[in-house]
Amino acid sequence: MYGLWGFERLKLKMMVVMLLMLVLSLFEQNMSFSSPLNSEGLALLRFKQRVVSDPFSALSNWKEIDGEIDPCSWFGVECSDEKVVILNLKDLCLVGNLGPEFGKLENLKSIILRNNSFSGSIPQEIGELKELELLDLGFNNFSGPFPSDFGNNFSLTTLLLDNNEFLGNLAPEIYEVKMLSEFQVDENRLTDAATIPSCKTSGFPW
Repeated sequence: MYGLWGFERLKLKMMVVMLLMLVLSLFEQNMSFSSPLNSEGLALLRFKQRVVSDPFSALSNWKEIDGEIDPCSWFGVECSDEKVVILNLKDLCLVGNLGPEFGKLENLKSIILRNNSFSGSIPQEIGELKELELLDLGFNNFSGPFPSDFGNNFSLTTLLLDNNEFLGNLAPEIYEVKMLSEFQVDENRLTDAATIPSCKTSGFPW
């Protein structure tokens, strides 16, 4: 009887250990799914869904592979300490619009979408990115009001909005950053304009 009881106790202990291992595994998977990098990758995939034309297949490697999302390996994306800090998709003739998912990219320091054909309004969420230092949306088809929250963004040092549709009135401090930025890059822009064809169109191709 004692041997049988001891065997049953051993089985019970093994079952408890296996259950704990299962719970720990599920916890680790959940932590991985909710990690900042994974959240940023999902936000970028939502942005990709808004791109209706990608003539150079620049975003072809923006995808989930074997259940893993690694935006740091994607074209145009740069990371630091496993956080997305730069999005550089200039001169790609992308057509689409921007959405609120940019608010999930809270570590972004640079957004460079120059010389594409994005249209619509600039999402309010971009104005809430407190780490953003450089925003270059020149040579697109953006219109509508400029996000008011940019007036509270003290990290922004470079703002380029040239060659877009009417963007409404800018707060004085943002207007000053915009004018200074355009003055500083004017010479380089004139040089680039002679060699890079414009992607700017009248809007969506339909």
